Amino acid sequence: MKKKILLLTLIGLLTVGGVVSAANLWGTYKGYAKMRITLGGQPILTTGTPAINFQGSTMLPLAALKSAGVSYSYDAKKQTVDLKPAGANLVQATEDVISLGGDGITLTSIAKEVTAVVYFPALYGFDDDWADIDLIFKKLVPLGAEYMRVVYIDDDDEENVIEILTSDYDKFLKGTITDDQLQQLWSTSGPLFDSSDDASAEENLG
Repeated sequence: MKKKILLLTLIGLLTVGGVVSAANLWGTYKGYAKMRITLGGQPILTTGTPAINFQGSTMLPLAALKSAGVSYSYDAKKQTVDLKPAGANLVQATEDVISLGGDGITLTSIAKEVTAVVYFPALYGFDDDWADIDLIFKKLVPLGAEYMRVVYIDDDDEENVIEILTSDYDKFLKGTITDDQLQQLWSTSGPLFDSSDDASAEENLG
């Protein structure tokens, strides 16, 4: 009997020791060991409640899932969270993007923010191509990345970047901001937008 008690005590000490070790590594939150979350090896930064080790299981905040490309909806009355699989969304979005002239979608970490990136080779000139590029941004919204970026390869084989916060574009789609307000939220760079001769390119955004 003494041997059994000693063995159980030893197992208990080892278990507690493991938790303490993890807690010392990333700190604690309300008595629970914090867990570090990475996407493709890059840390996902979330505000508010962190990921924790709860009784041997890793508990993730919804914000972390969103950063990893998993979208969701929350019903407060039913206390229900509906997750939308990232894989299915990504496959469908990729097919849609390719059909519009893009070369596919890359989810990557840029300045520690998950960004959905699409390369779009010029077809008919920016003014005419913008309609399809705008549709591409609509297709990227459900992926839930922090930012969306289209790299437009112009006729001179130069890269031109068009980027926006997904949340800002989503507000436009929901009608909470106007087209004029949206136009102020785009981030652009590249010879197409830097040239005064092509000022109309920026005017078409929105």
